[in-house]
Amino acid sequence: MKSLKNILGMLIFLIAVTVACTTAKSQYEKGNYYDSVMRSVEKLRKSPNNKTARETLANAYPQAINTLMDKLENEDQANIDFKFSKAVYTYQRLNKMYESIQRSPGAKQVISNPKKYYKTLDKIKPDAAEEQYDAGMYQLSMGNRENAKKAYYYFLEADKFIPGYKNVGEKIDEAYHRSILHVVANLKPVQSRTYEISADVFYRQVENTLKQIENNEFIRFYTPEQAAKNNLQNPDQILEVNFEDFIVGETHTKERIEKMERDSVVVGEITLDSGRKKEVIGSVNAEVALFRMEVISRGLVNLSITKNGMDDKDLVYQDFPGEFVWFHEWGQYNGDQRALTNEQVAICNNKMINPAPPQQLFVEFTKPIHQQLHSRLLAFYRNY
Repeated sequence: MKSLKNILGMLIFLIAVTVACTTAKSQYEKGNYYDSVMRSVEKLRKSPNNKTARETLANAYPQAINTLMDKLENEDQANIDFKFSKAVYTYQRLNKMYESIQRSPGAKQVISNPKKYYKTLDKIKPDAAEEQYDAGMYQLSMGNRENAKKAYYYFLEADKFIPGYKNVGEKIDEAYHRSILHVVANLKPVQSRTYEISADVFYRQVENTLKQIENNEFIRFYTPEQAAKNNLQNPDQILEVNFEDFIVGETHTKERIEKMERDSVVVGEITLDSGRKKEVIGSVNAEVALFRMEVISRGLVNLSITKNGMDDKDLVYQDFPGEFVWFHEWGQYNGDQRALTNEQVAICNNKMINPAPPQQLFVEFTKPIHQQLHSRLLAFYRNY
């Protein structure tokens, strides 16, 4: 058994290497020389004597160097935007090939003297940081949130090129804070004169949805209390969730009387003259009364999202309905039980019970509402 496992393991390894080499070769044939190099080197790290990988690497590496160097020259002559940043990315790829080959003894046998460009890269990084910083400053000067988001990413890139470049740390913080969408979420309590109803379960689900949306680093939700504590006087949006209308425990009881008859039922037994017993086949009858209690609970929740400002423009104003029907069935019969169906027998074995408490009914009808509300909120904030 052990030897079989070893053989299977070796076969899987050989198949993986063959597929990988084929992939590296196919990338070379497509003109994707950089990818071909990286895949070949990876395979040679696992299988240093692989013939296909060695041949592919020997052909792909000089082509990859030439292609990337041509790209640098063309972009420099064209004087394109962010040419230093793009040059940094290209030199990083060149150095990545160098580092990969250095870590692979099999690849070093093929490319004994891979090229490195660390000094050139260090020379152009300040220019790349400067163009990213300047782009960030320009976007920040535009004054709106979307431009501040762009500025934030430009400043981050400048900081990657030269950590601590100029006052980039301060600018990252400034751009980030100007990029945040501040939303006050007012989840209004349930008002009921009839029942002691709590929407805590429902609102915990809504809060979880808001936390999920906050995975977007540029959106922050605040309760009214948190907004006051943070002195957030002019939020970007006001989000309100309110139970417009609901009813819990609308009860309906239905009764259904059915007369049942079943043929070919053993109704007795007789003794023949020979002394042998014989079953008597006949019909049986019963009258069954079936009861069904339905307790309907339903409600309507309104979502409004308003753009805070002079016009207080409604961005979303939508109602979400939900309903839940609790039911119970029981019954009784007169006559022969064998005339009933299995379902009728099961119902007649039930006893009348009281409905679920109002709080549970409330929670149940809010479940489909939350599903709708969850989808709507995710869709609305997806583009922020």
